[in-house]
Amino acid sequence: MDNQKSNRTASIAAVAFFACVCIAGYIWILSVICPAETAAAFHQSSSSPVVFSASSPAPSTAKVLKTEISSGQSAHARELVVVNQDNPVPSWYALNLTDAFGVKMDAEAAAAFTEMRTQASKDEVTLWISSAYRSNELQNKLFQQEVENFTKTCPTYAEAVASAEHSVAKPGYSEHETGLALDLNGVRSDFDSTPAFRWLSLHAQDYGFILRYPKNKEEITKIEYEPWHYRYVGIENAKAIKKSGLCLEEYAAQKTDTIH
Repeated sequence: MDNQKSNRTASIAAVAFFACVCIAGYIWILSVICPAETAAAFHQSSSSPVVFSASSPAPSTAKVLKTEISSGQSAHARELVVVNQDNPVPSWYALNLTDAFGVKMDAEAAAAFTEMRTQASKDEVTLWISSAYRSNELQNKLFQQEVENFTKTCPTYAEAVASAEHSVAKPGYSEHETGLALDLNGVRSDFDSTPAFRWLSLHAQDYGFILRYPKNKEEITKIEYEPWHYRYVGIENAKAIKKSGLCLEEYAAQKTDTIH
């Protein structure tokens, strides 16, 4: 009887020893593969355990990566996103809208316009927004109206559509859908003869805005000259574009990392 009890005790001790060896080996493997997470796991309180999964990345790495991608888009790609007849609003583009001056527009553009408008007012120049962000539905409505107008003078519907595209962008291909574009002081072909236009020509770039569709660039932008249409691209880009005399398409093409 004593021998049986002794054998049972020895067996239990052997199993316990083997289990300890396995656990120690598992911990050693974890410490080699992911030392920081292993240390964190054994310093956590019992109320908030750390669970490791082979399919899950380390939380800190995932967070940093997400921040870098978001930062890259907001600081560069969002400001220089090119939307025109050949480039629709890209799938990665995320709207960042706010309500300002009775319209919806990009939040960064709104802050910049607020500063620009304040300074213009001090110089006795009035700036106001007649159009900013447009939904895809609204852009479609405006485009169809423009096509309808051209059907009265164009021999075919296809020609009416082609003519309409030079004055109103197709839905999905309008930068108004990004919230970064502003039509200022009404849609007036003679806007370039006003004090407001002259002030903008001197100072818009200092607040991050450019004249989006300048003269002599129609073959590149595919849009006729629009003295009222301004686009937020950030101060650094706006000053560089103004100094170079390039339109956005030309300038963005020089930026090899610009995302379309």
